[in-house]
Amino acid sequence: MKTLVIFHALCILLILGYCDVTQAQINEDTVDHYATAKASENKGIDFDENTLFSPFTKQEWRSYQEKKINEGRKTLLNFTITYKNKTAVKDANLYMKQLTSDFHWGCGMTHRILNNTAYKKWFASKFTAADFHNELKWYYTEPKQGEENYTDPDAMIKFADEHGIIVRGHTILWDDVKYQQKWVRKLSPDKLLEAANKRVDSVVKRYKGRLIGWDVMNENLHHNFFEKRLGKNSSAYFYNRVYNIDPSTTLYMNEFNTTEQVDDKWASPEKYLRKLKAIQAYPGNSGMKMGIGLECHYGAEPIDLHYVRNSLLSLSQTGLPIWLTELDVKMDPTLPNKTQLQVIYLEEILRESFSHAAVKAIVIWTGSSIDGCDVMCMTNEKLENTPVGDLIDKLMVEWRTGSIKVVSDSNGSSQVSVFNGQYEVTVVDPVTNASTSVSFKVDKVSIPDKVIHLQIPG
Repeated sequence: MKTLVIFHALCILLILGYCDVTQAQINEDTVDHYATAKASENKGIDFDENTLFSPFTKQEWRSYQEKKINEGRKTLLNFTITYKNKTAVKDANLYMKQLTSDFHWGCGMTHRILNNTAYKKWFASKFTAADFHNELKWYYTEPKQGEENYTDPDAMIKFADEHGIIVRGHTILWDDVKYQQKWVRKLSPDKLLEAANKRVDSVVKRYKGRLIGWDVMNENLHHNFFEKRLGKNSSAYFYNRVYNIDPSTTLYMNEFNTTEQVDDKWASPEKYLRKLKAIQAYPGNSGMKMGIGLECHYGAEPIDLHYVRNSLLSLSQTGLPIWLTELDVKMDPTLPNKTQLQVIYLEEILRESFSHAAVKAIVIWTGSSIDGCDVMCMTNEKLENTPVGDLIDKLMVEWRTGSIKVVSDSNGSSQVSVFNGQYEVTVVDPVTNASTSVSFKVDKVSIPDKVIHLQIPG
């Protein structure tokens, strides 16, 4: 009985719950409401940020997510198709193919990928972004003072470059004392500053212009190794040093529990923003490009989606890009049906996160169990999908336009809503099969009037 009670407690999502769940049956259909008091299935509700704590059904919550996705991630295009003489082309076939997406699916990567051809092919076929687990960290590249080794990150970045995968630099420095090399811990403040400056200069100059961003001082809300030894402005100082070396690259604060834990006193959205503003206010940092890095290591406890939503809303007010940098969901290994619950929790986090347009990328932690799978993986060592992998594959398809066909009406017009990204469009005359092709960027600013004029030869 005790096990069953604990199990049902863990199945509560939000304030709200995954209710009436038995140990024998856990699937999407069992999630029958999204609040302690169930709202009417027929109740028409128009969500806004002032009604976040009202009782809504799952259907209503999901409808709001879809509304925000349509508003923030998609663009409604109007095509007009004519001949050279301006005559409208009726029944013209218009084929659209999405080449790239404005949203990045990313994955954690380790040096194990370097000698595994199948894993390379799998990774490159799915992801457009990567975070290295350890290979760019100071303790990896300089385990002994003065003996730097960039062999692995050099090869990993080369692989990424060859396959159009953007890489985040994770991380230049880490504020947690337990991740400092023994020789670093022994340094006096003056020698520590000298060594840290050398580290910054070495790694940033080496990869200048090749990375999409840098985690400059990792987890500097929960930890303060450098602040205690070098002063309270040491984070801001190192951001400034990186900025002066590589001014075009986005610099991130990367932190855990800003969306995961409502009761974490160190990393609330308010404290995150306070620290970020302090870094921006440091002399010389006013023009620095900054971004928000959220690790998103969700634990086995129920996930409060209301808190996730409010946190993302608060952070998005900065106008800065948000990356979910290390997303996973940890489950109690003794919990019955833990795999099904992990997929359910993960889907809710992914859908809620994707509904915020400020979230530019989600990095899954980790891809294959080849890289180790202590929390969550998409595949086993044979690169066969886990249930988590099946879910992510499904959402990758759902959140991409792919290839579509539309037909013009009698006025030569057609309309289609597509996910933002780069497209190739071919229009074909229904009578002569004459065609023309164009490529263009679709987003909220590239096509101001949302109208595209295409002309068929003839």
